[in-house]
Amino acid sequence: MKKLLITAAAVLATLSSFAQGTVNFSNATGNTTQRVRMDDPNTGALAPAGTTYSFGLYYAADGTSDESMFVMLGASTGIAGAAGTQTGLYNGGTRTAPTAAAGGFGMFQVRGWETAYGADYTTALANGQAQGAGRFGKSNIVRVDTGDPTSVPAGTPGSLTAAGISGFALTPVPEPSAIALGILGAGTLLLLRRRK
Repeated sequence: MKKLLITAAAVLATLSSFAQGTVNFSNATGNTTQRVRMDDPNTGALAPAGTTYSFGLYYAADGTSDESMFVMLGASTGIAGAAGTQTGLYNGGTRTAPTAAAGGFGMFQVRGWETAYGADYTTALANGQAQGAGRFGKSNIVRVDTGDPTSVPAGTPGSLTAAGISGFALTPVPEPSAIALGILGAGTLLLLRRRK
């Protein structure tokens, strides 16, 4: 009996040191402003169904606002539904995040990218910028009260849409304008120097 109690105490200690929370990685229950669009988040056409674009759920500890601290939870997903249906909707199912307490708060963001450029947002964006191509976008950062997977029955997963996740646009990769401005500035300096 003592061994059983010691084992149970060890398991409970392990669960509390590695707390987790669940969140529903979907915008299907949200309003139309929470959908993914092309070019303009307010007036652009909805992103097409299929695997041309990937979407990842990114997580950081509660209170984090630095986007470089976010990590992708699980695999990416595409736009749900058959071609021409359910455009602008992603549905990646329930994801588990390492939270400070079982079912605690966490910070979440959805990022989208053109699948041809990489398996995650950071890689795809770097490849897209290097090639001057691709479409990318991301939502606002929301604080979500996650579900407690250790309760019996398991708690309801946290909702991105209820937390106020925004829709966003997949826009063409930004041009490397800083480099262009630097070259223009250097050229101007050379012209001014020659005139003197």
